[in-house]
Amino acid sequence: MTARVSRDEWIGAARRRLVEAGVGNVKVLSLATELGVARSSFYWFFTNRQALLDELLDIWRSTNTDSTVAPAECPAGSIEASVLAVFEAWLDPTRFDPGLEFAVRSWARRSEPVRRELEKADGTRLAALAGMFARHGFDHASAAVRARVMYFTQLSYYEVAEPEALETRLANAPRYVETFTGRRPTAAEQAAFERAVLAAHRQAVNGD
Repeated sequence: MTARVSRDEWIGAARRRLVEAGVGNVKVLSLATELGVARSSFYWFFTNRQALLDELLDIWRSTNTDSTVAPAECPAGSIEASVLAVFEAWLDPTRFDPGLEFAVRSWARRSEPVRRELEKADGTRLAALAGMFARHGFDHASAAVRARVMYFTQLSYYEVAEPEALETRLANAPRYVETFTGRRPTAAEQAAFERAVLAAHRQAVNGD
């Protein structure tokens, strides 16, 4: 066994276990075995298992919720550009983690406190998206419905057994934008979106 691993390594191992096997398999002893350290070394960094689980929830909030709220609230010249900015965040594996999203949603089915956190996050994200549509001239009811359609479409997308290839999603983006807004993005808006998404994926693959 190695003498010590870092706090980040404990969190990384726990996050992988949560995504791959569910919260019931995020256990101190099994994580220690995976990391090649003594179980007691866990307590250098965390008071108990719940503290580690709370850290995982904090990571989920700061990635997946922020990646929806931040671009939705960022000023843009058109609603089409705003929607593409949200798409860009959702398609960036360093900003939105679909595996973590659905691990937390599964966790919420067995934990009332996590269910409340999930409901709060959904409300925050939907409010940001509705606000985005409202700032671009949509009335309150229309903004709320468009936000819900856009948000729940994205969540259900990740449950499709054979999702579209990235190139197909990029090519279809103008049609998605038109579906949600009634208008297509300009060629310049679409080109900027594609460059940003492809750059983010190259960075993720290369580990830059």
